[in-house]
Amino acid sequence: MSSEDFARFGVEGHWPLVKRHSIRWSECDMYAHVNHSAYLVLFEDLRVSWWLGLGGSFAPDAPGPVVGTLEVKYVRAAGFGDDVLLTARCSSFRRTSFVHEYALWRDGLMCQARALCVVINNATGEKVPLPEEMRRVLVERDRAKAEG
Repeated sequence: MSSEDFARFGVEGHWPLVKRHSIRWSECDMYAHVNHSAYLVLFEDLRVSWWLGLGGSFAPDAPGPVVGTLEVKYVRAAGFGDDVLLTARCSSFRRTSFVHEYALWRDGLMCQARALCVVINNATGEKVPLPEEMRRVLVERDRAKAEG
């Protein structure tokens, strides 16, 4: 995405993962507003793309992220047919977890979310460390801060 696209949608800050989206009817309630659960699915799609872009996978024998906590702030309602911009970034990480931030933009911020994700071994459910290469990319690309 270009800086003109960011300006058009009113995006503020550094967001390394960006996706345009047109709100579908299936994402709306009977008043044509985006249903609260649809925001979470849109943000989940970003999380999946983000993880795959880091070289991760969702194989049964591979480590993968699970959401531990999720917080959402609805600023303004989005509606059917709206052309929006979805963004994601990792703001910080620890040994086995990371904080993911998401936002939906149209003429400024419409919705934002924050998730604490834990990396687990999908076969055993045990926590596993973020691979060193992923940690490097988080610092360089996402500008994430290493904590703890």
